[in-house]
Amino acid sequence: MNYRTFPKIDDCKISALGFGLMRLPLLPNSEEIDKEKTRSLVKLAIEQGINYFDTAYPYHGGKSETVFGEIVKEENLRDKIYIADKMPVWCVEKEEDFYRILDEQLTKLQTDHIDFYLLHAMNGERWEKIKKLNGLKFLEKSKAEGKIKHIGFSFHDTIDVFKTIVDEYEDFEFCQIQFNYIDEDGEKRVHNPGWQGLKYAAKKELGVIIMEPLRGGLLANPPAGIRDIFAAAEVPRLPAEWALRYIWENQEVVTALSGMNDENQIMVNCAVASTAFPNSMPSSQMEVIKKAQTWFDSKIKVPCTGCRYCVPCPKGVSIPDIFEHYNTASMRGLLDESGKTFLKDYHNCVQNNHGANQCVNCGACVKQCPQHIDIPAKIQEAHNSLMG
Repeated sequence: MNYRTFPKIDDCKISALGFGLMRLPLLPNSEEIDKEKTRSLVKLAIEQGINYFDTAYPYHGGKSETVFGEIVKEENLRDKIYIADKMPVWCVEKEEDFYRILDEQLTKLQTDHIDFYLLHAMNGERWEKIKKLNGLKFLEKSKAEGKIKHIGFSFHDTIDVFKTIVDEYEDFEFCQIQFNYIDEDGEKRVHNPGWQGLKYAAKKELGVIIMEPLRGGLLANPPAGIRDIFAAAEVPRLPAEWALRYIWENQEVVTALSGMNDENQIMVNCAVASTAFPNSMPSSQMEVIKKAQTWFDSKIKVPCTGCRYCVPCPKGVSIPDIFEHYNTASMRGLLDESGKTFLKDYHNCVQNNHGANQCVNCGACVKQCPQHIDIPAKIQEAHNSLMG
């Protein structure tokens, strides 16, 4: 395993690959986390050199922190790892909520401190809320008390908002942004700072954590068109390796988070992390990445990553599943010229009253979407294309 450091933090060597705890394995036919399988994965990850584990208040309906905390306590792992957790700013209504939620997180994690603490999914509106409710004072006080060790933020908005947040508070030590080879241009596909943010953070000496390096698994298990592009390359590599090497090519990146839910994913990703270095991909390999970017640009209909922050929908609409059906149909070439091809999976979704036709345009999902997708409009577009 390779290890990297934060510009402002001298005493931490962080594994180039971090373990994201948002997509843990589930028990059969259940939404409950499979604790024993998760335990095995966590122990294997540590054996392979991973020392950075990232969770958050809403992950798995609030269960990610609890299950991970139990495993760390039961296996006596706390001194072997760094824990990253996040303040759900949307849950805060008054200043006291900051302190209450942090104490709740410490209890769930069964620890007296969180190593890396982030303001979660920051945007312009939430940044103003942080300032209004003395959120920065909360961070400073909690750090002084030893409850958190290092302060950062994760981000989903434009590059201008990103720069504003970085510039207005100089005590941030790191940031977390979405970055991969199809989302590098944040303004083009999603509300994220992209390349510009990566470079601006480095200029301001912020360590950069990368989320969604594999785009929710899409880049690890891509459509046939992408596999054909990689198969034709002069260097044989798995799709996940191409995607991860593209991330670690950038010296500004401290660690890339991957939501690994089986042993093979851990072994493959760790093997890549041990041999990937900044500025090591020749121009011929970057051209292969460029071809893959162009292919995805022509196929992806909705920039959904499957984070599931938008569910449950009050009307039962299966929002992320609908977008997955729509994108999959496009990437597999199943949409005809008029965009009206019937798909069995989506038809079943409609029959079970989970289709876009149940949407009442309440907008609850839009407020939760970190990609700033106009969800009501896009699920209707998907419905029209998939149903005909």
